[in-house]
Amino acid sequence: MNGEKFSQIINNLKVKPGGTLRFYGEWFGRPYDNFHKIAECSFNHDILIIKFDAGEQIKIFNPNKTIINDKELIIKESSCVEFTRYDSGKPKTDENLIIVRYSIRETENPSNKGDNVYNKLINRNYPAVELLSI
Repeated sequence: MNGEKFSQIINNLKVKPGGTLRFYGEWFGRPYDNFHKIAECSFNHDILIIKFDAGEQIKIFNPNKTIINDKELIIKESSCVEFTRYDSGKPKTDENLIIVRYSIRETENPSNKGDNVYNKLINRNYPAVELLSI
């Protein structure tokens, strides 16, 4: 399913999916120790944007091979994934914004006002994005 269709399906659900996040095999936090519920999705210019109810956001560039069911949401392939969030327990300011970017090569984002951009290389042995629930 393409990103536009995926976005429409998610936005039309009465109860949006939620769970623990994993990017290219790396858990965000400890496995199943946190919960992120989707608030809304959009798809523009080959970028799927998933916004969560606590303010986090994922940008998935060129998403491909999407799976969704009652226990998991998986996007198997992407050319780049950016996970944006605010540092836990700190004010939601530009200085406390954290961006973790997974891509096929190291990149920099000079538009970010803080020094909180972490570039990681894609591990193609794992799906790009997983939202998993028990």
